Amino acid sequence: MNDQEQLMDNLLNIDLEIIDVVRELHQENWDSSSLKQQVVDLLKIRDEMVQQLMLTKDNDCDCGHNHE
Repeated sequence: MNDQEQLMDNLLNIDLEIIDVVRELHQENWDSSSLKQQVVDLLKIRDEMVQQLMLTKDNDCDCGHNHE
């Protein structure tokens, strides 16, 4: 598995984890500070992963331009 595939796999896993935490938060009637913070933390991690994926994708581009 190359780096881009690994990042995409990790991104899917973090998305599933976010969904699970949001469901749990919903069951708690949106009244759990720790679950809310967990969602915020997971979204930050997800954002970083998306940025890293985009950098990897740009570096793999065959268009002839330097994307760095």
